[in-house]
Amino acid sequence: MSEDLSPAAQFAAAAAAEAEAEALAAAAAAAVAAVAVAPAVQAGPAEVVDQIAPSLALAGFGKDSAPPATAVAPIGTASAACAPPGSGQGESFGDCAGSSVGNARLTALDDHVSAAAAFESAVDSAVASNAGNDSDNDEIATHAAHRQPAKSKKPIDLADEELFPSLGGPASGRAAPAAWGTQSAAAAPMAGAAAGGPQSMAAQLRLMRATEVLDLPMMQTPIADTVRKIMERTKAHIEVSHNRVLKMTTYLVSGRPEGVAKAKREICAKLSPQVSKVVQVPALVRAQIAGVRGRTLQSIQEQTHTAISLPKPSSTTKAASGNDNSLFEMIDVSVTGDHAGVLAAIAQIEAIVDKSTTKRAVRLPEIPRALHALLSGKDGETLQALRTAHPQVQIYVPGPLDDQPVSVVGERDAVNAAVAEIKETAHALMQSSQTITVTIPKRQHQFIVGPSGQTLVAITHATGCSVSVPPPRSPSDQVTVRGPESALVQALGLVMSKANSTAVDVVDPTAIHAYGRPLLYASRALLYLHDRNRFRRIESEHGVTLRVPSAAAAVAAQSPEQLQIEIQGKDSGAVDAARQALVGLFAAFPPFHFNSIDVEPHLHPLLAGSDGAGVARLQAARSVYALFPKDSAARDILVVYEGFNPDIDRIADAAGRERATRDLLRKTLEEFRATIQQDSTFAAKVVEVPASLQLKLGKPAALAGLLAAAGTSQPSSDNAAQVALRFGALAESADLDSTRVKRKKGEEQLDEGEVEVKGLADDVDRVAAELLRRVAEAAEYERLHSFCDHIVVPQQARARIIGRGGENIKRIRAEHDVSVDVADSTGSAPVLVRLQGTREGVAAVIAEMQELLEHLADQTTETISAPANIHHSLIGTGGKYVRRLEDKYSVRITFPSSRRETGDDAGPLGPDQIRIRGGRKGVDSAKTELLELAAYEAEHSHTVRFKVAAACLPHIVGKAGSRISELMDTSETRIDLSSPKNGEVEVVVVGTRAGTKTAREEIEAIVAGQESQTELVLDVPAKHHRFLIGPAGSRIRELVAQAGGNPDATSGPGACRVRFASAGASADWVKLKGDRAVVDAAKARIEALVAERERMVTIAVAIPASQHAFVIGRGGANLMQLQDQHSVEINIRSKGRRGPSEEDPNSAFVTGLPENCEACKAALLALVRDEATVTVPLAVHLRLGGRKGALWRRLRNELDVQADSTSADKAPARDADGGPSTGGGVAESSGASVVYRDLFSDLAGLKAEWVLRGEKAKLAQAQELISREVENAESSVEARIRVEPRLHRRIIGKQGAAIANIRDTTGCEVTVPKRDSSSEWVLVSGPRASIGLAIELIGKAAEEHE
Repeated sequence: MSEDLSPAAQFAAAAAAEAEAEALAAAAAAAVAAVAVAPAVQAGPAEVVDQIAPSLALAGFGKDSAPPATAVAPIGTASAACAPPGSGQGESFGDCAGSSVGNARLTALDDHVSAAAAFESAVDSAVASNAGNDSDNDEIATHAAHRQPAKSKKPIDLADEELFPSLGGPASGRAAPAAWGTQSAAAAPMAGAAAGGPQSMAAQLRLMRATEVLDLPMMQTPIADTVRKIMERTKAHIEVSHNRVLKMTTYLVSGRPEGVAKAKREICAKLSPQVSKVVQVPALVRAQIAGVRGRTLQSIQEQTHTAISLPKPSSTTKAASGNDNSLFEMIDVSVTGDHAGVLAAIAQIEAIVDKSTTKRAVRLPEIPRALHALLSGKDGETLQALRTAHPQVQIYVPGPLDDQPVSVVGERDAVNAAVAEIKETAHALMQSSQTITVTIPKRQHQFIVGPSGQTLVAITHATGCSVSVPPPRSPSDQVTVRGPESALVQALGLVMSKANSTAVDVVDPTAIHAYGRPLLYASRALLYLHDRNRFRRIESEHGVTLRVPSAAAAVAAQSPEQLQIEIQGKDSGAVDAARQALVGLFAAFPPFHFNSIDVEPHLHPLLAGSDGAGVARLQAARSVYALFPKDSAARDILVVYEGFNPDIDRIADAAGRERATRDLLRKTLEEFRATIQQDSTFAAKVVEVPASLQLKLGKPAALAGLLAAAGTSQPSSDNAAQVALRFGALAESADLDSTRVKRKKGEEQLDEGEVEVKGLADDVDRVAAELLRRVAEAAEYERLHSFCDHIVVPQQARARIIGRGGENIKRIRAEHDVSVDVADSTGSAPVLVRLQGTREGVAAVIAEMQELLEHLADQTTETISAPANIHHSLIGTGGKYVRRLEDKYSVRITFPSSRRETGDDAGPLGPDQIRIRGGRKGVDSAKTELLELAAYEAEHSHTVRFKVAAACLPHIVGKAGSRISELMDTSETRIDLSSPKNGEVEVVVVGTRAGTKTAREEIEAIVAGQESQTELVLDVPAKHHRFLIGPAGSRIRELVAQAGGNPDATSGPGACRVRFASAGASADWVKLKGDRAVVDAAKARIEALVAERERMVTIAVAIPASQHAFVIGRGGANLMQLQDQHSVEINIRSKGRRGPSEEDPNSAFVTGLPENCEACKAALLALVRDEATVTVPLAVHLRLGGRKGALWRRLRNELDVQADSTSADKAPARDADGGPSTGGGVAESSGASVVYRDLFSDLAGLKAEWVLRGEKAKLAQAQELISREVENAESSVEARIRVEPRLHRRIIGKQGAAIANIRDTTGCEVTVPKRDSSSEWVLVSGPRASIGLAIELIGKAAEEHE
């Protein structure tokens, strides 16, 4: 039985197990008794036994065995626990289990059914035992026998331990099932069968059945029909019980194993509510989860019947996937489906993640930002050294402005070593570095930082020092330089140089004019000058940069410093000129040039006019500019006199000009007011709305919904169809003295129950109508939810009604739409709970609370003792163990360390005490399980502490923790390692006494092995380093293997790590670290190789350049064989690779030991071939010579003689189309289809010279072969055949088959013009006797295809 069951499930399982055994025995006895005493049966007892024997044999009994006759119930009486049909007690779809015996007897007597059938019917009914606690119980069962009403009815005693045994404690007549490693009572019959002892009939039948329990969230819809159909399809018996307090449904499924398994699958698929869970996975494995074209994801969904939502890869994820940043990024994968399917899908996803994430990413936030630059080092040397030492990882050091820690990404087994060395390097840099702090004005910090921190990076690369500049928002002006003492002065000089590289000046607009409200003037002037782009003009004219406060910052400024304008430039003269221009600009716009008016935002479009026509009119007529706010919620409209008004400019008196300007702006504002008062397109309405509804509608989301329902919108900068609402219940005191412009008088103040709507008349009407509709809806809602009632509950139930954080009250409001008011109460006085809502909702809540009170009436409290040192194990990580027990048994478990309210007056707990509160049976069960778990933890809590050297920590942990994980698995212990302190690490081993002893011995063995490690440095000239390393490190790995070590091991026995000085360092050291025996052997081997290299010489071997190809061999085969055979290096440089100083191209250079070089020299010279020169007619050279010539191929293949052409006479010119020249044979103009040509006569006297290279004997044979071919060739002739180009491919045939046949048959060479050639001539050359046959075959090939 599952351990994670609700109380109803535990009760149902226990009742079913007990009733099954008792009812089977009773049914068997009743069947036998019925046969023996029934007057309606005419046959004798022996005959009856013979009649039922086959049925009993089918049930598993032999002929000589009889059903057990123990625990026989009185025949003809009904069980006291059975209610007559139609009594209304519970919801039942079959007879109760207690009446099965009586039904079996009546069936046998009245219906004359066989005793075996009666027995089987009784067994089926008994197995389907009723299960229930304080929750509703739905039993679904089918019976073969007729139902009979019960003769008597007695109340059920819930305290009867025989009828309702405690789940956690012993039941009468049988042993209590154990939850921690002991055999359950249900397994006892199987154990007896396995032992070969006698089995009862009930035990044999029980072996043929299986029982499973499922706990699923409660469905909101009826499930009886679905359960009945599942039973019909699977032939399994299903009992259903609900726990409305926990909102869980328990399904008890019994029957044959295959039917039970099928029923479980259907229940999970059809009766489990849809749940959703989210699992986080690295973004790196998103592609693996999805699979190719989503096939993996689709397969998981089909197998688990779930819907999986995989977020789309973001741009940051795609960018990070190329540089391992996605290891740090996590994505949420949402899985939706039934409970079992969701768990299965999550398991598959996590398995994919485990297989895919072979890499590890570690951030190091403990390294201060001040050390980031030092980790890079001068010219990046420190960082490069770290990356070279750990090539299997990627080390990221953030820039000076990046708010990220140092990160390491790579294979799991290499990241730990890299992290350790980075921390050591950072610590060493912190200890060895010095600091200098200087004060530099805040405005010059930006020049030290540079664009994107480039200046800071340049200082670090130049000096190896870091520069810490406080952030812009910090008031500090201290700049700190950290680095080696020898480089601090240089770094400080660079900092001061950068700080003074740009001239800076400041202009304060508030100090230019003597005005009583300087902040108001400066903010107005900045708004206007920003809008008119006057600052950009100054920047372009003077070549400076102005840092001007933004319009939003100018409006929100609280001090003059926030309104200052900073001027930056390379030239101090340009900065001074820009300052004068700025001061003159502000001087041209004194404070009286500005004024403003407060206007409702929805009226701004009216004043601005269509496409800004109103603004343009004012500017043209009066030189007044109206600036409307960009923010749709802002109200002030700024008006500015820009000058150039003739009526004002002609006034000579300054005071008169000021008065005229003020009058002009005042007149403009009066026109604005008149426009608003006279316009009829805008309207205002006041709607009566209750204050309580105003509080809801005044929220931004509700207000947006109101306007959307009315078909309008809120005010916006680009929307003229605006509506503004003012709520009387939300009006602030400041609204009474507001300077807003009103369209009508008497609207300065609203009553609490009024809402004012302003805007376009049509929009105002729609919004007002929507408001009235919502007022009516609210009134109807209040009428329906005005029913009130109350319930009085005990003080101890108050917390349960409210729930944690009020969650229970929130649930009641959401499900029943009922408001709950729990009165305050002190002491033990009862608590009054007021309810308001619909009549049906209030009645449902009262019924639910009464059910809860009935449940609490059975509450009890017990205190158990357990050692305080194992309390954390009983609680579990994050309290998961104790929460499981609380959910399983519906109890509340309190430990001494718990800070939550207990809700009772039991008083404080002792350090070794645990308090359990809940229902009696749940408390007993939880107590038993807790005590068993405490005993288990006490046995497995033996602790051993000892210390080891911190240097051994990586070897104890192993690659990615593999070694310590294996050790914990084998010893069944928990091992904790502390942080290194004073060079030591404390090891804490927790487990059984034997396990802790084993783990300690293993760890001490690892430490002992590490003590044999050693490290030494050899002095090896740098010129030998490359040789010792070998191609891709192959030679050094071979050297370690020859020394008896493991080249792949980085630590432990057999390890030997070899490090060479970097190529650019020009250092001669070689470091060896690892097992002492292997290190000593490797040292000896390296010294021997170096000594051998010191004896090496280089000799030159004279080999003609023309012979180099023969000496090298195809693909360098000869050279590689000689180098391996003689242990030398051979260098034969080609013509293109020879340097200008190498004067002798006919030499090869051999490097190695003197004796090896001499042996190799002899072998090289043996490869040099003899040469011979042959002169042949040019016709033979053209026909048989060349790389692809037939004669040269025969020389190479048959005699291994290489032929080359050193010189050849020039042949006479040919016609452009490849036809015969007009100098011989038949003229082309004659239209001949075949033209013959004697090659030797045309090329008479022309020669070509060949050079033959090979063995001397083979050269003579080659000369003879050439002579024969020349004699044969002198009798050859060349013919040109005119063939239409479209037929050329017919002569060639499919894949050249036709032309190959002609060549093989005649021995002539046939050449067809290329496809893109326009020539008609096909060339045939060969012996005179064969030319005619070749021409005939060519003609036939063309004619056949024609």
